[in-house]
Amino acid sequence: MKVVVIGCGKFGVRVSEYLTRKNHDVTIVDNDKETFHALSGEFTGHTICGVGYDREVLKEAGVAAADVLISCASSDSLNAVIASIAKNIFHVPTVIARMYDPVRAKMFESMGIYTVSITRLGVENIMEYLEENKSWRVIRKLGNEDVQLVKVRVPVSLEGTKLADLTVEGRMQPVALERHGQSMLPAEGLCCEYHDMLYLAVSRDYLVQARERLQL
Repeated sequence: MKVVVIGCGKFGVRVSEYLTRKNHDVTIVDNDKETFHALSGEFTGHTICGVGYDREVLKEAGVAAADVLISCASSDSLNAVIASIAKNIFHVPTVIARMYDPVRAKMFESMGIYTVSITRLGVENIMEYLEENKSWRVIRKLGNEDVQLVKVRVPVSLEGTKLADLTVEGRMQPVALERHGQSMLPAEGLCCEYHDMLYLAVSRDYLVQARERLQL
C-alpha cells in the first residue's frame, strides 16, 4: 500500500516504522524537520517538511495516489481538517485520524473516517483496521446472519465489469456503489472502476465463492 502519514510525533514514528517493516510505501509529513531525527534507521520511506493541510504539500507527498492517509498531528482540529481534505478532495480510499474528543470522533466515523482515540490508541488498532478493510469487509449480518452485507474495494482486475454481471441469483446481489465519495444504486450499464467501494448482499454459504468470483 501507499501510505501518507501526517505528523512525526511518537505515534507517527511508531506507525510509520511499522508500515515500512511490512514493506509498505510510506511518506511522512511534518512542519518541523527536526522531528524526522526520531525515525530510526529501519525507516525506509520518505519525509517531507511542510504543513499537513497544505494541498501542495499533500500532492508532493503523493496523496492523489495514496491508498491510506493517517493524520496523527498534535491536535484534533488539525487532524479533522487534514482528514476532511484527504477524504473529500483527494478521495483517498482509507482515511484515519487520531481524535481525543469522543464526540468529534463519532461524527467523523459517520463520515467514513476511522478514528483512533486515547481509549484505543495503538499501532495494532490501525493495522487491524487496514487489514480488515484492505479488500473485503463484512459490515453487517442481517437477521439470522444467513445474509451478510459486504463492503469490497474493487480490484483492478474487475475494472470495467458491469454490476449486473456480478449478480448470482439467490447468492450475491450488488446493492450500491461508492465512487469519489458519491454513492449510487445499481443501474443498467453501470460498471466498476478501480478503487470503487462496492456493497454486496451475499448469502452466508456463498462467501468463499464470492471472494473467488471477485478475484480477492
